[in-house]
Amino acid sequence: MGSTILYLLAAAAVFVVVGLVAANRKQARATHADARPEPDLDLAYRPPPPPHASELKALLEKPRDPALARLSSRELVMEVLKECYDPEIPLNIVDLGLVYDVDVGKDETRVTMSLTAPGCPSSETIKLDICGKLEEAGFPAPKVEIVWEPQWTAHRISPEGRKKLGIDSAEAAAKLIPTHPDPEPGGKPAAG
Repeated sequence: MGSTILYLLAAAAVFVVVGLVAANRKQARATHADARPEPDLDLAYRPPPPPHASELKALLEKPRDPALARLSSRELVMEVLKECYDPEIPLNIVDLGLVYDVDVGKDETRVTMSLTAPGCPSSETIKLDICGKLEEAGFPAPKVEIVWEPQWTAHRISPEGRKKLGIDSAEAAAKLIPTHPDPEPGGKPAAG
């Protein structure tokens, strides 16, 4: 009787192994049949193709703002950056106060900025938008550096930006801009 039990256990083990091998092969065939090649995504920014002669003529006839000719390279970059938006906030990144510094060199244009919060899901989108618009405007090799010091707070929003967001009153700004618990030497809490 002991050998019969041993024989049955060995036969059961063989059936289990054969079943596992068959299931594994079946799964491998199904996975291979369902496998689709991953799409080859090229996320690099490509400037638009040069305009045609008729578009160039129309562009040349378009009135120009003479004030642009008097702007420095840094001021021109800031004007271009006013076309870049945080997708979550209906305000450009300059008026939002995200741009901390701009350095325009002969071979490179560097933008130092922050975001409204670490881990912002739009960070790569914003960086690509900045680089694309600066390249399109003719600025050399744009680079964007995200920094967290000093931390962005709502007090960095420009007066124009506050007006666009509907927080131009002192009461609305006070609700939006937190105050630090440590008072300034004069005894009043410091603005955020």
